[in-house]
Amino acid sequence: MAEAAVPAIELHPLSVDERTELIAARGTAQRVPLTQLAALPASTSMLYRIASLDPQGRIAESTIVGSLGWRAGQRLRLDVLSNTTVTVQADPDGVFTLARRAHLPLPAAVRRWCGINPGDRVLLAAAPYPGLLLIHTMQALDAMVAAFHTPGAESE
Repeated sequence: MAEAAVPAIELHPLSVDERTELIAARGTAQRVPLTQLAALPASTSMLYRIASLDPQGRIAESTIVGSLGWRAGQRLRLDVLSNTTVTVQADPDGVFTLARRAHLPLPAAVRRWCGINPGDRVLLAAAPYPGLLLIHTMQALDAMVAAFHTPGAESE
Protein backbone atom coordinates (compact mmCIF):
# COMPACT_ATOMS: atom_id res chain seq x y z
CA MET A 1 0.00 0.00 0.00
CA ALA A 2 1.44 3.36 -1.02
CA GLU A 3 1.68 6.05 1.60
CA ALA A 4 0.54 9.54 0.74
CA ALA A 5 2.15 12.59 2.25
CA VAL A 6 -0.16 14.99 4.04
CA PRO A 7 0.85 18.62 3.59
CA ALA A 8 1.67 20.55 6.76
CA ILE A 9 -0.73 23.18 7.98
CA GLU A 10 0.88 26.54 8.50
CA LEU A 11 -0.92 28.76 11.01
CA HIS A 12 -0.36 32.48 11.07
CA PRO A 13 -2.28 35.37 12.60
CA LEU A 14 -4.54 37.19 10.17
CA SER A 15 -4.18 40.91 9.63
CA VAL A 16 -7.09 43.14 10.60
CA ASP A 17 -7.99 43.52 6.91
CA GLU A 18 -7.89 39.75 6.34
CA ARG A 19 -10.09 39.14 9.39
CA THR A 20 -12.60 41.80 8.32
CA GLU A 21 -12.75 40.32 4.82
CA LEU A 22 -13.19 36.78 6.17
CA ILE A 23 -15.99 37.82 8.53
CA ALA A 24 -17.76 39.73 5.77
CA ALA A 25 -17.55 36.69 3.49
CA ARG A 26 -18.96 34.38 6.15
CA GLY A 27 -21.89 36.66 6.94
CA THR A 28 -23.18 35.17 10.18
CA ALA A 29 -19.91 35.03 12.12
CA GLN A 30 -19.65 37.70 14.79
CA ARG A 31 -16.17 38.19 16.17
CA VAL A 32 -15.97 39.52 19.70
CA PRO A 33 -13.02 41.92 19.81
CA LEU A 34 -10.76 41.36 22.80
CA THR A 35 -10.95 45.09 23.50
CA GLN A 36 -14.54 44.48 24.63
CA LEU A 37 -13.23 42.42 27.55
CA ALA A 38 -11.47 45.45 29.02
CA ALA A 39 -14.74 47.37 28.83
CA LEU A 40 -16.88 44.80 30.65
CA PRO A 41 -19.01 46.38 33.39
CA ALA A 42 -17.87 45.82 36.98
CA SER A 43 -20.91 43.59 37.54
CA THR A 44 -19.71 41.23 34.80
CA SER A 45 -16.94 38.90 35.73
CA MET A 46 -14.78 36.40 33.98
CA LEU A 47 -14.79 32.78 35.05
CA TYR A 48 -11.38 31.12 35.33
CA ARG A 49 -10.35 27.49 35.51
CA ILE A 50 -7.14 25.57 34.98
CA ALA A 51 -7.65 22.30 33.12
CA SER A 52 -5.54 19.57 31.55
CA LEU A 53 -5.50 18.46 27.95
CA ASP A 54 -6.52 14.80 27.59
CA PRO A 55 -4.70 12.34 25.27
CA GLN A 56 -7.28 12.97 22.50
CA GLY A 57 -6.62 16.72 22.49
CA ARG A 58 -9.75 17.72 24.40
CA ILE A 59 -10.33 19.86 27.45
CA ALA A 60 -13.00 18.71 29.90
CA GLU A 61 -14.27 21.64 31.97
CA SER A 62 -18.05 21.60 32.39
CA THR A 63 -18.27 24.74 34.54
CA ILE A 64 -16.71 26.87 31.81
CA VAL A 65 -18.78 25.29 29.03
CA GLY A 66 -21.98 25.67 31.07
CA SER A 67 -21.27 29.33 31.89
CA LEU A 68 -21.08 30.05 28.16
CA GLY A 69 -24.41 28.29 27.56
CA TRP A 70 -22.82 25.79 25.18
CA ARG A 71 -24.22 22.27 24.82
CA ALA A 72 -22.96 19.10 23.14
CA GLY A 73 -23.12 19.55 19.37
CA GLN A 74 -22.50 23.32 19.57
CA ARG A 75 -20.52 24.52 16.53
CA LEU A 76 -17.38 26.41 17.48
CA ARG A 77 -14.83 28.65 15.82
CA LEU A 78 -11.26 28.60 17.13
CA ASP A 79 -8.84 31.40 16.35
CA VAL A 80 -5.14 31.25 17.19
CA LEU A 81 -4.10 34.71 18.38
CA SER A 82 -0.53 33.79 19.23
CA ASN A 83 1.49 30.75 20.21
CA THR A 84 0.11 31.19 23.74
CA THR A 85 -3.55 32.15 23.22
CA VAL A 86 -6.54 30.65 21.41
CA THR A 87 -10.06 32.10 21.33
CA VAL A 88 -13.19 29.97 21.07
CA GLN A 89 -16.65 31.26 20.20
CA ALA A 90 -19.97 29.71 19.25
CA ASP A 91 -20.49 30.01 15.51
CA PRO A 92 -23.16 28.21 13.48
CA ASP A 93 -20.63 27.95 10.65
CA GLY A 94 -17.83 26.78 12.96
CA VAL A 95 -15.61 23.93 11.84
CA PHE A 96 -15.38 22.30 15.28
CA THR A 97 -18.11 20.75 17.41
CA LEU A 98 -18.43 20.48 21.16
CA ALA A 99 -18.22 16.76 21.94
CA ARG A 100 -21.01 14.68 23.45
CA ARG A 101 -19.66 15.15 26.96
CA ALA A 102 -19.07 18.86 26.27
CA HIS A 103 -15.31 18.40 25.91
CA LEU A 104 -13.65 21.28 24.08
CA PRO A 105 -11.67 20.15 21.03
CA LEU A 106 -8.19 21.52 20.55
CA PRO A 107 -7.00 20.42 17.07
CA ALA A 108 -3.53 18.90 16.62
CA ALA A 109 -2.31 21.83 14.50
CA VAL A 110 -3.29 24.28 17.25
CA ARG A 111 -1.68 22.12 19.94
CA ARG A 112 1.56 21.95 17.95
CA TRP A 113 1.56 25.70 17.25
CA CYS A 114 1.06 26.46 20.96
CA GLY A 115 3.36 23.67 22.19
CA ILE A 116 0.60 21.98 24.22
CA ASN A 117 0.91 18.25 24.87
CA PRO A 118 -1.44 15.74 26.51
CA GLY A 119 -1.44 16.32 30.26
CA ASP A 120 -0.37 19.96 29.95
CA ARG A 121 -2.50 22.46 31.81
CA VAL A 122 -4.11 25.55 30.28
CA LEU A 123 -5.83 28.58 31.76
CA LEU A 124 -9.43 28.92 30.60
CA ALA A 125 -10.92 32.42 30.87
CA ALA A 126 -14.60 32.65 29.97
CA ALA A 127 -16.57 35.84 29.41
CA PRO A 128 -20.17 34.54 29.48
CA TYR A 129 -21.25 37.83 28.00
CA PRO A 130 -20.23 38.27 25.15
CA GLY A 131 -19.70 34.48 24.89
CA LEU A 132 -15.94 34.26 24.51
CA LEU A 133 -13.49 31.67 25.79
CA LEU A 134 -9.76 32.35 25.95
CA ILE A 135 -7.38 29.42 26.24
CA HIS A 136 -3.96 30.47 27.53
CA THR A 137 -0.90 28.27 27.85
CA MET A 138 0.97 28.16 31.17
CA GLN A 139 3.70 30.25 29.51
CA ALA A 140 1.10 32.99 28.97
CA LEU A 141 0.00 32.75 32.60
CA ASP A 142 3.64 32.96 33.74
CA ALA A 143 4.08 36.11 31.64
CA MET A 144 0.88 37.67 33.05
CA VAL A 145 1.94 37.03 36.63
CA ALA A 146 5.47 38.31 35.99
CA ALA A 147 4.09 41.46 34.34
CA PHE A 148 1.71 42.05 37.24
CA HIS A 149 4.52 41.79 39.77
CA THR A 150 7.03 43.83 37.81
CA PRO A 151 7.93 47.10 39.56
CA GLY A 152 5.99 49.91 37.99
CA ALA A 153 3.11 47.66 36.94
CA GLU A 154 -0.28 48.85 38.13
CA SER A 155 -1.77 46.85 40.99
CA GLU A 156 -4.70 47.31 43.28
